[in-house]
Amino acid sequence: MTAFGSYSLYYNLLYSDKDYAAETRFMLEALDGAGCRPRSLLDLGCGTGRHALALAAGGIEVTGVDISETMLTMGRESLRERPDAKVALLRGDARTVRLGRAFDAVSSLFHVMSYQTGEEDALAVLETARLHLEPGGCFFFDFWHGPGVLRDPPTNRLKVMEDASIRVERKAVPFMRTEDNIVEVRYTVDLLDRRGGRERIEENHVMRYWFVPELRRLARRSGFTCADCGAWMERSPPGPESWYAWMLLRLERFDIENP
Repeated sequence: MTAFGSYSLYYNLLYSDKDYAAETRFMLEALDGAGCRPRSLLDLGCGTGRHALALAAGGIEVTGVDISETMLTMGRESLRERPDAKVALLRGDARTVRLGRAFDAVSSLFHVMSYQTGEEDALAVLETARLHLEPGGCFFFDFWHGPGVLRDPPTNRLKVMEDASIRVERKAVPFMRTEDNIVEVRYTVDLLDRRGGRERIEENHVMRYWFVPELRRLARRSGFTCADCGAWMERSPPGPESWYAWMLLRLERFDIENP
């Protein structure tokens, strides 16, 4: 099963402890620090639209794109409770989607860039961002930070979340492929319906950990300059202990620099 297949049905419960509002505020502060105050934003890999809704609460017009129709359906259900939100959720691949319009900013959150396991995939996402930005617009994304992953390698983990309807137990078993800068995470998700039903879902998520110099190089090839970079939810540079990091790119020109 591919990443975020049936698993996506229980995604919001699994990440109900994630502070989407705080992450959105942090991103907007970073954009503001770079002189970017977006009125419109494209969110690549929007999932169930939690970041998009938080952005819309600040008056930003948001278009979210995701490859999972299941996640988009869940997000559209949430939108029914927020008819005032200027949010559109569309099906598409972050590497290839072309909407025929430009935005003040583009975002790609919750490690979407680390789901791009090769340089060509990452370049394709950067190209999508470039083609959808106004001149001087910014692209903000987060990623697994290589030095932190190598210093503190992932281990087996168990996460349990529950609500009035279901209980979810997710076991994560990682396998390091250091020759490719890859972590392959095999998930086993056991679902217990309060009415007595049970289901097991198995999924394989392949994640790329990136190093800042290689992302800067890919950004230059795509016509961007790196305006800022930091440890996740911090304004300080990512250190060797930082597992997650963020980068803010600015579109300065339309020509593509040769590698």
